[in-house]
Amino acid sequence: MDDVVNDGLRIRLRDGRDIADLLALFNEERFLRYASARGPFASAAELEAWLSAVTCAKRYETVAVLAGRTIGFAGLYVMGEGLEHSGWILIGVREEFQARGVGARLLKTLVGAATVVFRLRRVQLTVFGDNDPAIKLYRRFGFEIEGRHQDFVRRGENFVDGYTMARLNIAGARRPDAA
Repeated sequence: MDDVVNDGLRIRLRDGRDIADLLALFNEERFLRYASARGPFASAAELEAWLSAVTCAKRYETVAVLAGRTIGFAGLYVMGEGLEHSGWILIGVREEFQARGVGARLLKTLVGAATVVFRLRRVQLTVFGDNDPAIKLYRRFGFEIEGRHQDFVRRGENFVDGYTMARLNIAGARRPDAA
């Protein structure tokens, strides 16, 4: 497959232009199966409300755009109240563009923001245990499995485990006593 990273892919902050394409991404069968514990979103407004409701002290949401079409999403949500050193990641790429460098480019952007902009000590995420391509990508970026959540999500009559994965960035992190 072509590597879209070298073929006009742009990473930028998410804005109002992206919501229709993001609705399509978040409602794709593969995203719903391997990255979502909820059913499809009924509308763009419902998706926007869900993203806005993510509880965090600070947010950094980016999108991958190719030929004017939003094909990927990555959000970094910095925790608050004693967890300011930690951020949580959500990432997704349109199925037709997976395994072509888009997820890696988005993840590199988030890890960079976590390190340089927010100076986070810890970045974490949750991934379904059967999402092998995502687990492989996260490991490439230094994420390690820290915990297994048995029967994390229900799929029909079956259950799928989930993993908490985290990456520590001790060298560039803000110290607790730093302003």
